[in-house]
Amino acid sequence: MKGVEATPEEQERLAAGNNNGSLDCKLPPEQPRSAFHSTRVFMLVFLGGWVLQGMFLTYFVSVTTTVEKLYKVESKTTGILLSATEIGQICTALFLTYLAGRGHRPRWIGCMMLVLAVGVIGCVVPHVLYGTRLMDVHLDSHRAEAAQVCSADNASNACDDAHMKSTAARSSITAVVIPWLFVCLLVVGVGQTGIATLGIPYVDDNVGSRQSPLYMAITIGIRVIGPALGFLLGALCTRVYVDPLKDPGYEYSDPRWVGAWWLGMVFIAGFIVLLSGLMFCFPRQIRQSPVPLPVKKSKEKNEPLFKDFFATIKRQLTNDILMWRTASSVLHLMPISGVYSFLPKYLEKQFRLPTHDANLVSGLGGILVMGLGIITSGVVILKLVPSARQVAAWTAATAAIYSAGMILLMFVSCPEESFRVITKTEMSNLSCSVDCHCENASYSPVCGQDSYTYMSPCQAGCMSSKQLDNSTWLYYNCSCVDGDLQGLKAYKTIERYELANATRSGPAGWNGFAVSGECGGPCDRIYAFVAIFAAVMFVHASGEVGAVLLIIRCTDRHDKAMAMGVIQFAIGVFGNVPCPIVFGAAVDAACRLRDAACGLLGACASYDSDHLRHFFLGLSAGLMFLAFIMDMLVWSRAGRIDMNPCEVSEAPLSPLASPLTPPTSPDTQL
Repeated sequence: MKGVEATPEEQERLAAGNNNGSLDCKLPPEQPRSAFHSTRVFMLVFLGGWVLQGMFLTYFVSVTTTVEKLYKVESKTTGILLSATEIGQICTALFLTYLAGRGHRPRWIGCMMLVLAVGVIGCVVPHVLYGTRLMDVHLDSHRAEAAQVCSADNASNACDDAHMKSTAARSSITAVVIPWLFVCLLVVGVGQTGIATLGIPYVDDNVGSRQSPLYMAITIGIRVIGPALGFLLGALCTRVYVDPLKDPGYEYSDPRWVGAWWLGMVFIAGFIVLLSGLMFCFPRQIRQSPVPLPVKKSKEKNEPLFKDFFATIKRQLTNDILMWRTASSVLHLMPISGVYSFLPKYLEKQFRLPTHDANLVSGLGGILVMGLGIITSGVVILKLVPSARQVAAWTAATAAIYSAGMILLMFVSCPEESFRVITKTEMSNLSCSVDCHCENASYSPVCGQDSYTYMSPCQAGCMSSKQLDNSTWLYYNCSCVDGDLQGLKAYKTIERYELANATRSGPAGWNGFAVSGECGGPCDRIYAFVAIFAAVMFVHASGEVGAVLLIIRCTDRHDKAMAMGVIQFAIGVFGNVPCPIVFGAAVDAACRLRDAACGLLGACASYDSDHLRHFFLGLSAGLMFLAFIMDMLVWSRAGRIDMNPCEVSEAPLSPLASPLTPPTSPDTQL
């Protein structure tokens, strides 16, 4: 028909015989679509990788107490190890998001997941190389014998040749393992950058803007499950002996017990490798664009590779809303990251919980509640469609509520342990045990029948000892213990072993006695702490979805990945790198006695619970209050943000656009 000329695309389909006998069909040729051409399938694989990434980070946190005990290091050292992952992110965030944001993002994510798996497996290597030798050293320092008692002739077995060799061996192993773990965690940080910065923009590009809040809520909410599962996995692994094939003959409550801190990393690395293989199967773009992109021009635009890199960076730095939101993100995540980095240890020391119970509380009482808050807020945003100012206002409110909640939690604690003379650096002799020569005595707390906790039987002036079971010892003829008192724990212990004999011929002839362990018993205030802590975390988490949407909506569509990279870079440099170190220093500042062996100081043996609460929770509250101020600045400028921009398919069709082109592919629906 004259006047109607086939377009080049139609001519190509005619030549290929793919026109279905008509020129009226202007749709591009359909290509076979596999299961990987689906947003839902991508979400499953992507969220699986993100969950595993979060699992590893909190799993490592959950075993830090075991690592500190095994290698005799301070909390500041473990804080430096935790900051290594953020240093890895800093080194790669900007360049990776610039390159991968314009490339095949699923393949980039798959490559980074493989790097992540290499770093995780690397953390298991110290156990493979030094595990048996280090356990021998650890068990040698916890011999099944009585702690040092009072010795009038200055003869001390606390630092004999065997202890000297054990201490030297532990120091040499630690000098190798700690730098190795730092490098491995650095590699982990490089690997997790791809998942953290490329996945969310890829999902946002392949769903409608009105559905984006729900997808963001699911993405962030499911991701929170990872840290929770990490704590749960840590709780399970620390209840398994470090050598799962061996029965040590004692339980996890014994001081000699070392949990299988390495075991969970093997499972995590295996699943990461499996998911990385699936990630390579996804296409460059799931959602079909109504107008095909000119491929040749795109390639020409990307040459040279970093031609517009600095121009892109400049656009982000001159975006005032993005900069204030970046500062807010840093200050929001610092308290959360800092608290969870040492929450298991805080619960152990403040509420006298065993390691596995502290990990369970950290996972179930806080992180799972955060996931519920994130998903709930996503549904609310989807239904109510709030404005940008309303979203920014709620984010600021959550910061204020969090800060007030941390201050309230300062008043929830167990009673302070009643110690007899303890200083920052060493155990001080009492006047009643000044001639016992306790200078080299290690920290071996005993509970006297006077309900006081002594740093060692030597400090209590005990002359004799008797073994009750593998981990319980009785010390008697203690010159510093008041023999007329009847402390609850001490008497319950001797009654359990049928030594009291109605308190006549037994304890009366012991001239004051003590039993191994501190006097403090169970404390039910942990329930009040968990209730308040969970409520605060739920409220704070409800602002996460809105905060991410503000970041995505305040930048150009093509700069989404770069904006996420800027946020990730800033969070790493100013937040997550110094955060574990700062919070670790705050925890160490509350230490009043460090363990010592043959003149070498080890991990903290006893904390001042009042100082620990004030330093740890007060620092978190102060940082979040600064985040509240930044949120108010974002709120004052948020009126310029459009939270629901028109989709390409929702815009008026141009005369050249085909009316038959579907706006979205049905598989992008949830």
